[in-house]
Amino acid sequence: MITASRATDLPQAPATIADEQIGLNGVIAVRLTRSVGSMPALYAVLVIVGGWMVLAAWGPLHRLDPYPFRFLLFLDNVVQLVLCLVILVGQRVLGVAADHRAVQTYENAEAIFEQVVDLQGHLDRHDRALSRGVSLLEWSPHPWIERHRVQPPPQAIDQAVTVNGRIAARLTQRLGTMGAFYLAAGTQVAWIVLAAAHVQRFDPYPFAFMSFLSTLAQLIFMIVIMVGQDVLGRAADRRSEQTFLDAKAILHECRRMKARLTTQDRILASLTSYVAVQVTEHLARAIHDDYSAIRESGAAAASAAGRVPAGAASLGPWDELPEEFRESNRAQARQIGEKLAVIGCLMVPAFDPTLDFAFDDSELQLLARLEHERWMAERTAQGFEPGPARHGRVRPDLVPWERLSDEAQAMNIQAVRRIPDMLTRVGFQVLRNGTA
Repeated sequence: MITASRATDLPQAPATIADEQIGLNGVIAVRLTRSVGSMPALYAVLVIVGGWMVLAAWGPLHRLDPYPFRFLLFLDNVVQLVLCLVILVGQRVLGVAADHRAVQTYENAEAIFEQVVDLQGHLDRHDRALSRGVSLLEWSPHPWIERHRVQPPPQAIDQAVTVNGRIAARLTQRLGTMGAFYLAAGTQVAWIVLAAAHVQRFDPYPFAFMSFLSTLAQLIFMIVIMVGQDVLGRAADRRSEQTFLDAKAILHECRRMKARLTTQDRILASLTSYVAVQVTEHLARAIHDDYSAIRESGAAAASAAGRVPAGAASLGPWDELPEEFRESNRAQARQIGEKLAVIGCLMVPAFDPTLDFAFDDSELQLLARLEHERWMAERTAQGFEPGPARHGRVRPDLVPWERLSDEAQAMNIQAVRRIPDMLTRVGFQVLRNGTA
């Protein structure tokens, strides 16, 4: 029996970016990234910037921000800085989600590998049972299965192996947060408010120093983002390699199991064929013995009256029967299971001799009728014809069940009634479907 593995319980759902929406800041970060990183946001920016330039060049905004649109340039720098932080937040969320997916994929693959090893062991036991202790196909685990167990899932932080890489990773972790976003946005708003209130006079409108700092920060953040993209790309490559090797090992094991099952199929087919032939032969002999017992009294009476017993040629010992009669008994034996299935019964190897079985009257009538119809089809195919008396290839019983004589119907019913006892003699018993 296949044992349950400790890692067979797979997660109910795949890891997604939505799983990183932990807390209010996480929800805001994901929604902000999705809303800003969209085509409608791009269209809105183009409309706002284009409209501002037109109104500042020829419209009411000309006195406020004439060409070269210094205030618009300041706002552009501010927005770019905010967007850089938004990108960093999104990059950090993507990295965490990718790490979670890598762990989930690793655990799923490990669960599959454990099941593969368990199934291969199960097939080993089948091999030994079918081939008398000798394995049909030698099996050893795919090398990647062992390596997979000692190799952790790739994480983005693992790819930051150099000093610069580690610095970039730390900057991404620190700057890619909603706290950094709030700080940057709040600082710029406060700077503008303080300048408008004349509290700080160092950088009045159009805030040239703030624009300079914003541009410098954007340059730094862009480089950090590019380094982070490289780290994420290398981590994705490692994950892709591991997934490829997982799939390759699983495919290899599936092919090996298919080869083993194909080999076992051939052996099982051979064994089944052998058993079917042997069981059919034993059942055919038992059917002949029962038929002989049923006809014995009638044959004795016919002999005493000086008549040739009807069917005397089919009443001799099994080994002396003509092949035609033996094959007829075999055909009847092969269809016993089918006829039992019609009434919801099974023919199974005997396992509980205390279970009694008996057909009811309706079942006896139905089974006797089915057997008579089988016998009629067999005889008709062999060239037999109906007639008033038995001679040559003429049989008086070669008529539909309704026209069969009471004596012939009774003999068929008696033969059906003896089926459970006959099966018991050859090691089988009859069960109704659902019998425990």
